[in-house]
Amino acid sequence: MTQQQQVDIGTDDPEISQFHYGRPEYQEDANPVFDRIRQKCPVARSELFGGFWMLSKYDDVLRAYQEPELFSSYPNPIPPNGIGSERPVIPVETDGPDHAKYRKILQPLFTVARLRPLEAKVLQHATELIDGIAARGECEFITEFAHVLPTRVFLDMMGWPIEDAPKFLEWTEKLMREPSPDPEESLQIKEETGLELIGYFAEELDRREELGPPQAGDDADFIDWLRSASFGGERPLTQFEILDCIFIILLAGLDTVQGVLGLSIEFLAKNPGYRRELIEHPERIDTAVEELLRWFAPVLPGRRLTRDVEIRGVPMKKDDRVMLLMGSACRDGDEFDEPLAVDFERSPNRHIAFGAGAHRCLGAFLARAELRIPIQEWLKRFPDYGIKEGTTVIHHLSAVRGVTEMYLDCR
Repeated sequence: MTQQQQVDIGTDDPEISQFHYGRPEYQEDANPVFDRIRQKCPVARSELFGGFWMLSKYDDVLRAYQEPELFSSYPNPIPPNGIGSERPVIPVETDGPDHAKYRKILQPLFTVARLRPLEAKVLQHATELIDGIAARGECEFITEFAHVLPTRVFLDMMGWPIEDAPKFLEWTEKLMREPSPDPEESLQIKEETGLELIGYFAEELDRREELGPPQAGDDADFIDWLRSASFGGERPLTQFEILDCIFIILLAGLDTVQGVLGLSIEFLAKNPGYRRELIEHPERIDTAVEELLRWFAPVLPGRRLTRDVEIRGVPMKKDDRVMLLMGSACRDGDEFDEPLAVDFERSPNRHIAFGAGAHRCLGAFLARAELRIPIQEWLKRFPDYGIKEGTTVIHHLSAVRGVTEMYLDCR
């Protein structure tokens, strides 16, 4: 008997051996299967899409983030999602020295000092959207608030007109969901949508080029900063590199915030005790946001092994694909006390919802603001809101977890 046969990797359990986040049965709640994998076979194997491993324990997922030389970020999605091309998408699918150079370029754009002024924009947009909802006394939260808010903030960050928000909403929805039940048609739609989005960015870059040299230093906005950037002190960024950076910041920033925001508002609607806790103790909002990030840990990234390795007695081969079950890792009892309980005062809370190591999310500060400020303002205006009677909240699980539809009574 080989070592792999001695270790349970879930091959006798169809729920595990045929797991993928895109399957219909996991759209509403994947936590039961995550918990099953973590408890039964922490390193599991799915046979779908040519086969891939799943890491479900906190320490193993953290290791994957902290050892990019072993767990390469390219290619990332399992299976390919039609976003990007045959080359790595910059910077999320780059590794090693190249990734360090791209991150050095982008990091100054995401400092607290640079992003803090956007908090006023988050508050402005949240207040405006809430005013409109208050006038009607009800809303479909996802299309009327959770989609719109981060899209507007992204356009503010780029200096693009808010009037273009509907285009971006349509594009991101097609890219991050399954626009067709037919996988081939869905992939084609995603590819076409990606080209439309890149075309928008390219036109903006061309327009900037016609206006002249980019602004530099503190006077540079997001795009001019990239236009004037130097890759490792050797050369300017190409147009493709700039387009990739804008593209991935759009997708990473909009869908993750939308996902956690929708799930958080649903949680507070269904759990009035937690809602009352935040209303009576607004000083707990920061730790509450951290706990909601842990509880909903929305992303399911992929990795590729660069060499043979053994994890928890399971041998894996070079070029094997690995999915990081973030939602499972953040519910691991070996890391968190009472992991299946929500605690708005949890401390310490070493969740890895933003990743870790070299690929830790650059936009974490802004993402926290886009959760903290809207939740605060929502509870101020609608302390007794709830799910509209006769409606059902619909969820989705894709590379990013979230809510598809949620009708709220806000009277």
